[in-house]
Formats: sequence, C-alpha cells, structure tokens
Amino acid sequence: MKIIVGISGASSVHLGIRAANEILAAGHEVCAIISDGARVTFKSEKAWEYLGNSRIPNDNLGNSRILKANLGNSRISNENFLQIEEFLDEKIDIQSNMWDAAASGSSGYEAMIIAPCSSNTLAKVAAGICDNLLLRAAAVMLKEQRKLIIAPREMPFSPLSIKHMNKLSGLGVMFAPPMIAHYSKPLSLNDAENFIIGKWLDCLNIKNNLFKRWKICKKN
Repeated sequence: MKIIVGISGASSVHLGIRAANEILAAGHEVCAIISDGARVTFKSEKAWEYLGNSRIPNDNLGNSRILKANLGNSRISNENFLQIEEFLDEKIDIQSNMWDAAASGSSGYEAMIIAPCSSNTLAKVAAGICDNLLLRAAAVMLKEQRKLIIAPREMPFSPLSIKHMNKLSGLGVMFAPPMIAHYSKPLSLNDAENFIIGKWLDCLNIKNNLFKRWKICKKN
C-alpha cells in the first residue's frame, strides 16, 4: 500500500515521525510531507529527545538518517542543526513541492494520515484550501474518495474545530486524536505512544503488535 504521512505544526510532531517509520517497517511505501510549522515545532519541543529510545524500523540502524552514535541520548549535540529528515528512514520519500507526486490522484497513493494535525490545517482541509503540498494531498484524498485519517492534537476542541470535524466526517474522513488508554497497561511514555501509533496503524488496516489488545480478564 502507498501511504502519505502528513506532519503539521501541532505539538508532538515526533509521533508523526514514529508513525511514518512504523508504516514503512510494516512493508508499505511511505511518502512524508512536513509542513513549515512542523519544523518549527520540532525545534521548539526538541522532539529528538523523545525519539532516541523509540524503535528503529526493522531494527536496522543503517536505514535511519540519524547517526547511530546519537541514539539513546537524552540530548544530542549540535541540536540547532538537527532536521526532521534525520529521524525518518532513508527509504521514506520526502516531498514538499506542489508539483511532487502527492499533488496528483494519478500517483496512486491509497491513504493519508495527518499526524499530528494542527487546528489551522484542520480548518484549511475543511475549507478546501490547498496552499501547500500537505493540504493539496489531503484534497486529493477527498476528491478521489480515498482514506483520509486526521489526528487533531488539541485540547479542548474549539466549537469551530468540532464543526470542521463534523463536516469532514460527513465526507468520510476518519478522526483519530492521539489519546491514550490504560487497558494496554502502559508503564512508560514510550508504551503510551506505542498505543497511539498502533491505533493509527489499525485505522490504516496495518497489522501491528505495538500495544496489548483489549481482552476481558477471566475470573479464577
């Protein structure tokens, strides 16, 4: 399956990075579209500090843009020079220009997830605005009636955001906010994030074992 991962400027951009890597690791073709806002958030949140202990696709450090020596460190030297691309597997196609493949339905991308999705991006998708490649790709998913999943990262949701989600839901868009659940028994931040990413992969019909599935405990 060919999948687009759009990463907008909402908080927790590292979740979008991890999602893209996991989708690729599951054997799918991945295109990543990174907004300008996402790059700002990546720097301001020092997102690399949340990525050092995450699983590298296929457990193969050679396929990652990030230097092996930096993995596992809570802080990475030369942080001002770090870019999102360094944390995406080198097999991921990073697109940014309006004439790139994701701007056309003929490119054959079958699904798209925007994770995380900012309120600004949500509003523009709902209004049909296409002033960057991420928004154009989302518009393509809508016009081609292909799967579009949006993970709005906001709390609480404003009445306008709820209105936008209601409108898009009526057009077949699926909403999957990054919420945790405790039936998976998370013992760390990484466990909680694995649940979120695993649920996103579920929405894309991608099999994964990132978290413990719900089951009713039988009484002895």
